[in-house]
Amino acid sequence: MSLSSAPELSRAQAPKTISGTRLLFIDNIRWLLIVLVILTHLACTYGHIGSWYYMAPVKNDALSSLIFAIIGSFNQAFFMGLFFFIAGYFLPGSFDKKGVARFLRDRLFRLGLPTLIFMVILHPLTVWMVYFLHHPGFASWRFKYFTTPELLSGTGPLWFTLAVLLFSIIYAGWRVLFKTEPSPVNQKPMVITHAGVLAVTTVISLVAFLIRLVQPIGTAVMNMQLCYFAQYIILFILGIVAYRQNWLASLPLRFGRFWFRLALFLGIPSWFVITILGNASKSILPFFGGLHWQAAAYAVWESFFCIGICLGLLVIYREKYNTQGPVSRFLSKNYFGVYVFHAPIMVGITLIFSEWFIYPPLKAIIMAAIVLPVSFGFSFMIRRVPWLERIFS
Repeated sequence: MSLSSAPELSRAQAPKTISGTRLLFIDNIRWLLIVLVILTHLACTYGHIGSWYYMAPVKNDALSSLIFAIIGSFNQAFFMGLFFFIAGYFLPGSFDKKGVARFLRDRLFRLGLPTLIFMVILHPLTVWMVYFLHHPGFASWRFKYFTTPELLSGTGPLWFTLAVLLFSIIYAGWRVLFKTEPSPVNQKPMVITHAGVLAVTTVISLVAFLIRLVQPIGTAVMNMQLCYFAQYIILFILGIVAYRQNWLASLPLRFGRFWFRLALFLGIPSWFVITILGNASKSILPFFGGLHWQAAAYAVWESFFCIGICLGLLVIYREKYNTQGPVSRFLSKNYFGVYVFHAPIMVGITLIFSEWFIYPPLKAIIMAAIVLPVSFGFSFMIRRVPWLERIFS
């Protein structure tokens, strides 16, 4: 199929607008992404990839290491980027409706307060469970934590809400500075083309490669891994544009499916080719950044896979999963509470089973079967308290 072929671009295949309605398919994508967040953190726990509060004492063979590497690489490639796209999408409408003062108050309440709760309560609790439950020294650590800049790095998974808060403040400042007036959703939106998708993928790849020259994968500033922020910032901006251009409604199903299939059928084998040719079994450091062809290839692969999966999920969920039953409605209402509280819950549960030595991938599956319902159940109970429901809704 030619990348410039026209049939995929017909707007007649897509609904005219979804403005003003509850986007149930976006709610369903959100809880899917939260499940992937938990699976990724379990891969960190038992696969010793990335960074996480608790790394279980396990010895992985080649197969289990590969399984965890696949989970980490493929999830990381797109799931937080899609979160940022969704966050950007809902920003313009919120600002238009509330105005600058109310908009900022709302962002501080919905994003800043949960982040603060994590930094002040949940992060110290999780650190205590891992390092100080059976050892002294927590009091001195806590004093240092609250009296030094270390506090700013205690966001844990809530680095995302802090980043979105900062992006929201920048967006509000831009709207005020340039006195940008609200504009209606475009009923004849700018058409997304294959060339446009390739251009976005190229820009993300190039900027990510350049950032990783100085901030390679595995490094962080205030608990934010800047190595991934090329993708996050660009997708956040595209989310803002998508709202005005009505892209969630006008993006044709066939177009999104084309890129989704391309990401799967080309992206998956490409990952194996890059890792094998790049000698990843001996060292993965060249993939993390620097003037290495592996770093450039990985940045291109990551961006390509991200854009393809995001386009596919958006159109497939819009067409197939834009409804909710009792289960999906429950998961949607509690996804944010799970995001906020899953770190101490997961760490506590995995510590309880720390002496249970079975094949690591199997153990990760069993832990997921425990952590997921406990996390969603805890969020449900927290949200039954009226004033807490406002925070974690």
